[in-house]
Amino acid sequence: MGRPKALLQWRGQPFLEHVCDALRRAGVEDRVVVLGHDSPEILKSWVPAGEKVAVNPNPEHGQLSSLRAGFADVSEFSEGFMVCLADQPTIDPETYKKIIACWLSNRDSVVIPRVFRAADSRLKRGHPIIIPAVHKALCFEGPLDKGLHWVTHHPSVKITDLEVKDPGIIRDFDTPEDYETLVKAG
Repeated sequence: MGRPKALLQWRGQPFLEHVCDALRRAGVEDRVVVLGHDSPEILKSWVPAGEKVAVNPNPEHGQLSSLRAGFADVSEFSEGFMVCLADQPTIDPETYKKIIACWLSNRDSVVIPRVFRAADSRLKRGHPIIIPAVHKALCFEGPLDKGLHWVTHHPSVKITDLEVKDPGIIRDFDTPEDYETLVKAG
């Protein structure tokens, strides 16, 4: 993108604020934002509203390394961890609530939302996911190059898929063209 995706503006706010605001509105009280090398620039433009901030010194090692960095700031009493992506600002707070409610009924499972994608007429998995605390150690055992895929496909992990109607769970913005499409759509 040529700039931090977390700071891309949409509807007058940076992506990161959209995600944090949706989590606040969904009732998530313990929020940890993991930043990378752009953390000084992001913190000049975005002010946390109750979020703890962790810095991943090696974000080039991928999503699992960021998750590990964030674990340092979560409560030792946390029973589960919702993994959200900063480049998914369009997820509705109600979707977060549904994912949490599903996990509360399936606390031994990793909960993964999925949505019907008309383009290929199939259900596609997305984010955020919730990892129960019982699987936290797997996040430290897995090879960094395999990412969360290693955790979610580990033989000891039970998965609960949750079908949702929110296409935001599979909509992220990785290219300037993706971002331009979002901005034009409003």
